[in-house]
Amino acid sequence: MSAHAIVTAIEEESLALCRLRATGRQDVDLEARDHHCRRIRSLIRQLRPLIGTVEKRTFGTAGRSEKGKPFTVARRRRAA
Repeated sequence: MSAHAIVTAIEEESLALCRLRATGRQDVDLEARDHHCRRIRSLIRQLRPLIGTVEKRTFGTAGRSEKGKPFTVARRRRAA
């Protein structure tokens, strides 16, 4: 699934939960909510790797900012 398709599925799941009507039977209602939550968690687990992660940055002291305080942004080295 593409990231766009996963986000669309998450949106559809949230709309389905909004439309879900209480049946008056607590066990049935709780099972429906639990199923919904499991589905959302599954979709999020699929989406996370597709989004990727932001590169880690470290602040140093060589550049200049607008306010005149020195800094630099450098890539962190990966731990071995």
